[in-house]
Amino acid sequence: MILLVDQQIVTEVSPQQSEKTRIRMPLGKSVIRLTCSLSQQAVFSFNRDEIVNFTLGDQGGSISQIRANKPSFVLPIGEFSADFTIVSHHEYLQQFVWQDFASYVNQSLINNITMGAFYGLCLTLILYVFFMGRILSDKRFELYSLYVFCAAIFFLLQEGQLNLFVPEHAFVLSHQFFLIFAGLTVFTATIFIVRLTDLHLAWPKVSRYGLHGNATIVLLASIAMSFLEHNMVSFWLGKVMSNLTLIIMLILLYLLITQSYRGVRMAWLVLFSLLLMVIAMIFRLVLTDVNPFLNRYALIIAFAVEAFMLAVVVSSRIKDLKLDKIKAQIDANTDVLCNVLNRRGWGNKADELLQYQEQNQGVLSLLYIDINDFKVINDTHGHDCGDQVLQIIAKIIQNQIRTKDLVGRVGGDEFVALGHFDNTYEANQFALRIDQTLRDLSIRIDGLDNIKVSASVGHVIFESAPDSVAKMLKSADKSMYKVKQGSKLIKNY
Repeated sequence: MILLVDQQIVTEVSPQQSEKTRIRMPLGKSVIRLTCSLSQQAVFSFNRDEIVNFTLGDQGGSISQIRANKPSFVLPIGEFSADFTIVSHHEYLQQFVWQDFASYVNQSLINNITMGAFYGLCLTLILYVFFMGRILSDKRFELYSLYVFCAAIFFLLQEGQLNLFVPEHAFVLSHQFFLIFAGLTVFTATIFIVRLTDLHLAWPKVSRYGLHGNATIVLLASIAMSFLEHNMVSFWLGKVMSNLTLIIMLILLYLLITQSYRGVRMAWLVLFSLLLMVIAMIFRLVLTDVNPFLNRYALIIAFAVEAFMLAVVVSSRIKDLKLDKIKAQIDANTDVLCNVLNRRGWGNKADELLQYQEQNQGVLSLLYIDINDFKVINDTHGHDCGDQVLQIIAKIIQNQIRTKDLVGRVGGDEFVALGHFDNTYEANQFALRIDQTLRDLSIRIDGLDNIKVSASVGHVIFESAPDSVAKMLKSADKSMYKVKQGSKLIKNY
């Protein structure tokens, strides 16, 4: 088997199971002549990554192209020759392969199964992260989904699986369409990583000009190249794309190293995933002869690992958002001074307890607690002392109730406690216990003598669910007022 470029012999081999040769293809149009004398049927194939177009001229034999992820031709038994006219986007090292038919089918099957699993992973991540982003209203997740989508299409075009299904759609399979998604992948990856690691907050100018700016230029260059015929302008635009992509990756590496050193959560994981991509690109573009498997699959494996790592980071972000949301809800519903529910928080929880009673029967016991003569405590000992008294009263109430009961502060010196019970006896015991505890207290405050404190406790039992929380409070407030008035009459008497 003899392979010539523009009528110059490049290599001559006698293929066994598989033979490969690399030829440096010049810029522009070249003619490859394949001259064979075969004793068994074989397959001749080559990659189309850097090829703009190719045509086959068959002389002296019957060569048929088969549907595959890359240009592949069945070579018949006997002597024949064929010319391949190839138009290259730029000067590069092309690999030509000829192998027996069985080896070719086996290798293609393994490759397509591997890539199918990879595309399935990408689709799962795209859908999962997109819908999580919609649910949480966080654009970072949608950006990640868009990045994975662009990268998956980029690999789909690069690996050529679409040739198996839509060989008639020339533009979809063209080098121009491939370049557009190369630019989109760089652009979306940059925007996503910047947002995910908050680089735009830590380094706004570097992010805006060094990362966003360069990524935008890469995208515009890829779009411009899709409209250009093969010429020196497209060649230099390709150089701009590759160099700016390298600059973006170096800037990201530096910033992520700094973020990791500063202890920014999960920055080290993003850094590690980016390093994997850099190493994979080295095997893909530089160390092409070191390991054929890594040359073909390193970038795909690195992206799959990166996708998993970034999914972990995204999941961590989701967890953080949930925790932040829960904390915000707790803060919004908690009285800062006494560490019990505030009026709004208590009202929401009480409304849930009303619904529970409506569904499960039982009785509700509501206490309305007002500290007697609290203004005198503030006027005599100061507001700091008054605040400490409120905190102690809140702790005493909490210690006298069950964990499922609700305690809230609804006014300056007013507290409420609500519990659900199986019968009125338990409900009355609930009120009696707290009333006896708060009837006559002696509170020790640092630097002051013991302060005498008492509280008036109003109590209402609801054997059926009341109309609203507001009506509950109004009834309990009236009960507390009657208790307070009775205490004043006894005191005056």
